[in-house]
Amino acid sequence: MRRLLVLLLLFFPLFPLAQDDPSPTFRVRSNFIKVPVTVMDERGKLINNLTRDDFRVLDEGSQRPIENFLLTEAPVNVALLLDVSGSLEDEIDEIKVAALRFVSAFGPQDNFALISFAETVEVLQGWTNRRKKIKKALKKLEPGLRTALWDALLETTRETIKMVSGRRVIIVLTDGLDNQSLSNYEETIHSLLENDVSLYIVSRTRIIKPQVAKSNRVEFLNEVMKKVLEEDQDYVEIYFEEKETAMQHLAEATGGRVLFPTRLVELRSSYAQVARELKNQYLLTFEPPHQSDRRFRQIEVECRADVGRIFHRRQYAWTSPE
Repeated sequence: MRRLLVLLLLFFPLFPLAQDDPSPTFRVRSNFIKVPVTVMDERGKLINNLTRDDFRVLDEGSQRPIENFLLTEAPVNVALLLDVSGSLEDEIDEIKVAALRFVSAFGPQDNFALISFAETVEVLQGWTNRRKKIKKALKKLEPGLRTALWDALLETTRETIKMVSGRRVIIVLTDGLDNQSLSNYEETIHSLLENDVSLYIVSRTRIIKPQVAKSNRVEFLNEVMKKVLEEDQDYVEIYFEEKETAMQHLAEATGGRVLFPTRLVELRSSYAQVARELKNQYLLTFEPPHQSDRRFRQIEVECRADVGRIFHRRQYAWTSPE
C-alpha cells in the first residue's frame, strides 16, 4: 500500500442559553474537560431541547459526573484554513464566495483568522471580528502547487490558535490529498487535542475523484500496480478511501466531523451546515481522574434520548491537577 502512495505522489502531484436548571451556574476549573456535543435526528436536523439527564459521559469506560451543562452560544474563534493547491486553481472564486458566506453566518462577537496553504502556509488575516477585513483578505488568495495539509494544521494549531482563548475551531477546505507535509498524522492529532481544538473538514475528494481516476497517467499507474501486485483491485479507490478515513478519524477525535460535498456548488451549503452546528452545540464538562497511566484518554458521550446521530470529541489530553 505504501508503494502505491509513493508512486502516486511521484507520478501524479495532486493538486438563549438552555439547561435543566432555571438558575444555572457554570463553574470552570482549569482541569475540567470541555466536551462540545452536536445532536441530530434521523433526518440530520439539529436537536437542541435536551437536558443534562439525557447524557452520560464515559472516560476510558468509567462514567464521570457531568459538572456543567448548557446549550452554548458562546463566542467562537474560527481559523478558516483554505487549500489553494494546484487542483483548486479553477475554483478560487467559488471558494471565496463560500468562505465569505460562512463568516457572515456568525455574530459580531465571533472571531476569525484567514489562512491559506499549498506547499507553504500563509496567514492572510489575523484574528478579527470585522467581516470587511476577511473579505479584503480573501482577495489575496493565490493558487499554489502541492498540498501540505498536516503541516498547515500543525502550524495553525501551534501558532494562530494559541493567540486566543475560549472555543477554538479550525475549519479547513481541502482536497485532502497531502503530498508535501513534513509532519504526520500523529503529530497533528496530538497538537489539536493538547490545544483543545475542534476540527471540521470540508473535503473535495469526492468532487475530484472522477477526474483523477480518468487521468491517463493514473489509469496507467493503476494497471501497472495490478500487474506488479497480481491483485485485481482499484488502487485509486483504495488511495482515496485511505485519505478520507484519515480525515474522518482526525476530525471526529476532536469533536468535529468531515463533510463530503459531491458538487462544487455544495461548498456553500456545507459551510452553512458547519456554522449552524457550531451555534447549536451542547457543552458538557467533567473532571478527569487525578491520575492516569496514559497521556491521551478516550471518552464516549451517550445520549439516552431517541436521536439519530451524536458528534463529540473522542479523546482529550490528560494533565495532572497538580
